[in-house]
Amino acid sequence: MRETIPYVTLPAISPSLESVRHQFGTWRKRRRCRGEIPEALWQAAVGLCREHSICEVSRSLRLNYNGLKNRVTRDGGRSPAVGQGPDLNFVKLDLGAPITPSECLVEMEARNGSKMRMSFRGVLREVDPLELSRAFWRQG
Repeated sequence: MRETIPYVTLPAISPSLESVRHQFGTWRKRRRCRGEIPEALWQAAVGLCREHSICEVSRSLRLNYNGLKNRVTRDGGRSPAVGQGPDLNFVKLDLGAPITPSECLVEMEARNGSKMRMSFRGVLREVDPLELSRAFWRQG
């Protein structure tokens, strides 16, 4: 009886990531010694970070994570955080009543020397601290 060998399915790589990985592989085969990575390849890697995380791109292209991260932030690009991407979903959190009573102390001082101190405990249902603050700043 033959024993079947389990295999691991690798995650699918997008065509753009695969093509850039192929370009890096070609460059690595043709380069002499340890030369600098051409700017065009760096730009391709940075571009991939718009769709993939820096970690995913650096692992796939065998690049230094911090080096890629520095280039992404320098070029104004941003890698999406885990779970974010083109189809970002928002979750509304109901922060109505806290489990335990909360305390808040707000002290304000205007340029004319007038001062206001607000101290709140528990759930604010009838008082709007933001409106009180606006009234204070309008008079000062």
